[in-house]
Amino acid sequence: MTLHQTGRTTVLFLALAAVLGLGAGVGGWYAWQSTQADMRPDFTLPDLEGNPLSIGDWDGDVIALNFWASWCPPCVKEIPLFNALQEEYGEQGLQFVGVALDRLDDARAFAEEIELAYPTMLGVADAMAVSDLYGNSDGLLPYTVIINRDGRIVERFFGEVSRDDIEPAIRRHL
Repeated sequence: MTLHQTGRTTVLFLALAAVLGLGAGVGGWYAWQSTQADMRPDFTLPDLEGNPLSIGDWDGDVIALNFWASWCPPCVKEIPLFNALQEEYGEQGLQFVGVALDRLDDARAFAEEIELAYPTMLGVADAMAVSDLYGNSDGLLPYTVIINRDGRIVERFFGEVSRDDIEPAIRRHL
């Protein structure tokens, strides 16, 4: 091999190493970004008594975060299912958390009537902003997300869910 060929081989080798290194770096950055995008955003809203609750209060649990309103028939229909699932899986680390997109008086009256078995936060514009942060940019109701024990959003449900829809998703993450 001549000196000229050796130099060309070295340059090609270095160029290939640089391209591979750059590709690995860019790929790693995109992989990291995708895991960050799934992290649940922090938020605090008042509960039905006006006390602040933070989503971080349930860190370490599997959280089923449900956005609902008392004036939304599909929302009302799925709440008894959520009460039952909270009862069945609560001891295994499942925590349903409601976010009512309602005025305080309406949400309180509804919660008393239906006997919610899990904590509920509320707000109107603030709750809509939280729903948007969690991937519901169209503001559809009901809207439910499952957050795993590591704080990652792992499932999203737009519209009313059935037991057949949500129970397997919950069980996968318990």
